[in-house]
Amino acid sequence: MPRKKSLYNVILKEFTKINKKLPADRKVSIKDRRKIVKEQLVPQFQGTPPSRIRLRPLRAAINQAYEQIPPRELCDLNYIDVASQFAYVEWFSLDETITELVPDCVFVKVSGGDFGTTRIFNTRDYQYGREGVRGIVENIRPMAQNESGRYIFSGYQKLRPRKRNNGNPENYYLDFVLIEIDSQGRELPVVETESVRYEIPKDKETKKKKTKIKNLIEGKIKSLKQKRDKKKRVKKTLDTKIKTFGETIKKLNKRKNQGKARQDAREQFLKALELLEKYKKEGKLTDKQYKAAFDKIFKEFNQ
Repeated sequence: MPRKKSLYNVILKEFTKINKKLPADRKVSIKDRRKIVKEQLVPQFQGTPPSRIRLRPLRAAINQAYEQIPPRELCDLNYIDVASQFAYVEWFSLDETITELVPDCVFVKVSGGDFGTTRIFNTRDYQYGREGVRGIVENIRPMAQNESGRYIFSGYQKLRPRKRNNGNPENYYLDFVLIEIDSQGRELPVVETESVRYEIPKDKETKKKKTKIKNLIEGKIKSLKQKRDKKKRVKKTLDTKIKTFGETIKKLNKRKNQGKARQDAREQFLKALELLEKYKKEGKLTDKQYKAAFDKIFKEFNQ
């Protein structure tokens, strides 16, 4: 018996069909399509069986969602102050910067010199290009010794191969160039850093658009900072809890009644795991962080 299609999948399929027919600078990434479907479109059709969804109202709702998407100028690097918005990105924050801050419609390349270089890819498809970025980051890690300040990336606007500097947003890409800072504080980029910019009109309308885009990106930066701060608080809380758990286990191991001590230790162990599972479920921990914390708790329990 064929599996029934969910309301979410029916809407997403139609959204994707419409998206494919749009010009490149109007297309929406799969990440954003999923978010729009989940947060805006599914609630509108909640209660309607997927088989009863009519195309006309569904397409109207999708088109209305498109109207709320930020202006296409957000995809045009000539409207973005690349030099200030994407400068001095720490090597370990590169993946996060591309995912969270760079608009989902911009061509990007990562130039890491001996550590590796990616192809030019569009952030709309970044889910397919992320492995190359992660590889460069992991190649840098041993040399950086997990520290900041020595290896950074800065963004430079450049022309794509065989393209003209005529203002067409499709002709440009954002090159994240690796820069090594030596012991004397000198910045040593691994490739050429000369930028290519197109002179856009200096009228009020252009200024208004640039201000709007600047505010959008700065809003993303603020949101990312809040997310990072939240992760730091979670890590600090978890580290404190694990440390306290370890000290409790040591005290219990000194008790004369070891039967009762082991029972109490098990209760503390389960509480620690419960907190760990809670953080994982809330998306506050990555799989790697979860495993590391679990190993610590298990080690403390078996000391």
